[in-house]
Amino acid sequence: MHTLLSITKEPYSSATIKISDIVTSALESEVTLLTVTSKQSSDQATLDELQLVSEQMSSPSNILVRQGNPATEILSELNSGKYNLLAIGARAHSSAPTELLLGDTTHRIVKDTPISILVARGTIKKLKRILVCTSGPNAGFDAIQTAIKIAKHTNSSLTVLHVSRAIPSMYTGLDQMGETLSDLLQTNTPTAQHLRDCANLLNSEQINAEIELRHGTPTQEILRDVERNKYDLLIIGAAKRSSINRVLTDNVSTQLADNAPIPVLVVHSTIY
Repeated sequence: MHTLLSITKEPYSSATIKISDIVTSALESEVTLLTVTSKQSSDQATLDELQLVSEQMSSPSNILVRQGNPATEILSELNSGKYNLLAIGARAHSSAPTELLLGDTTHRIVKDTPISILVARGTIKKLKRILVCTSGPNAGFDAIQTAIKIAKHTNSSLTVLHVSRAIPSMYTGLDQMGETLSDLLQTNTPTAQHLRDCANLLNSEQINAEIELRHGTPTQEILRDVERNKYDLLIIGAAKRSSINRVLTDNVSTQLADNAPIPVLVVHSTIY
């Protein structure tokens, strides 16, 4: 596994470096540090700064310095095909729309790139509680496997959340609205089988985990759960490119990357 860690100026770098180091250590990933500078910047000074960053991390890192437009240079490096994960920084969450490192380009990366993305936000010293969200078999199992690996490495508790989309108001009163996790697991639906598979995997890995079911709009329910339970990391699976659910899942991933007050890891495939 190979991670591209994009380093920018403070105040984003510290948070990005810390959570990236935790995640890449858990996933046993090789790391390449990338900084894009202006033509007026000193390459040697930048290299010295990156060397200090590398020394703070759990394992040695490769170092790259590029000159030019950050979006162009990062995308160019990603297009080399060497990487499984991109780690980038974002501003601390506020009431204003979140300004990510690359603005519109980051949105496009979250939406379109086939590799996984870690969006770092806020400050974190240690992972204690991880929330992993699964929308079903086409977008969830890789995220569950990744979450298990990180949870085992960090000794974190793990919650698996599935949000069942709300039924239109014209159909309110149907039994499905009151469906519990126990009810769902007794059915033969693909979602029920997926959650049973998740439960079996969690049990086999002896992970301190629980599975929860919510009804409503996925983004709203996930963000509400993040705030309520004070999670340290949010992990969400991205639908396979051939999946008919991909548009819906991509939209949720982008909204969570924009609005979650904690780091978000969008998993496009098993990344280790």
